[in-house]
Amino acid sequence: MKHKFLLVTLILILSVPVHSQMGKRVKLTEIQFGAGPAFLFGDIGDLGIGGNIAFGVRKKLDKHFAVKANVNAALIFGTDEDARGMKYYTFLVEPTGQIEYFFLEEGRGFGSTHHMRYKPKLRPYLYAGGGPLFFFPTHYHEDAEELDNFSNYTLILIGGIGFVIRVNADWFWGFQAGGRLSTNDYLDGYSPKASKANDAYILTQFFLAHRF
Repeated sequence: MKHKFLLVTLILILSVPVHSQMGKRVKLTEIQFGAGPAFLFGDIGDLGIGGNIAFGVRKKLDKHFAVKANVNAALIFGTDEDARGMKYYTFLVEPTGQIEYFFLEEGRGFGSTHHMRYKPKLRPYLYAGGGPLFFFPTHYHEDAEELDNFSNYTLILIGGIGFVIRVNADWFWGFQAGGRLSTNDYLDGYSPKASKANDAYILTQFFLAHRF
């Protein structure tokens, strides 16, 4: 009887850490904050340059796929003073969604020091998505005229590449760069008759992410 009691007690003691590990909540969601340069390909000048800030919420779906909701805002300046003497700046706001594909699976393993660690440390990914874009251009050159009538709302398709680097179990940092194709030619407030393509722009972002 005494041996049976000791055996039951030992099983209960050993089962505590096992159940504790099984009961841990798997962290599938993270929030991101980022910032970086932005570039606009419009009809005024060859390239408009500015900056952007970003907020996002990412949700893991499985070992390779995740989805993310974003709110990005950018301020971009451009000029072609040598040609038409025009200057502009435009404010862009995009609430978008995207799906991401990570090439490498997340996992845990023993490192060279025989301690458990997360692998791999760096994970590259591709992403694609879209959503609405709200834009508000302003011209401030000497002969600035009232802008044409156009809608300040359009749709965009997005796509790009990025990577994340794990700092610890809950924190990451990374970088991503993606292009935006719009269905509007007035992101810079100007669309000449000779224009054959809608405006497009690129957002690049260094970001910090926390998983919870």
